[in-house]
Amino acid sequence: MKATITAISAIAAALVSFAAVAQQGSAPQEQQRFEEVKQRVESRIQERIADLQSRLSCVQNSQDPEALRACFPQRAGSGEGRGGRYQGGPKPQ
Repeated sequence: MKATITAISAIAAALVSFAAVAQQGSAPQEQQRFEEVKQRVESRIQERIADLQSRLSCVQNSQDPEALRACFPQRAGSGEGRGGRYQGGPKPQ
């Protein structure tokens, strides 16, 4: 009986050690994947910030409704400007 408990304990210890080694092997890969995703997200945010700063400058420098509309080029195929509702007229009620 004592030998069986010792054997089961040894097997359990081996399984725990194996699981720990397997988990450590995947951790660097998960960390690398996280860093890659994080870098892509940061890059996309920087692109959006640059686009917004460019649009802000355009809006600040616009002198008339046509110049303001030019700050928000149309999306391909949608027929809608990217700037929201502004069409040079009064706001809808």
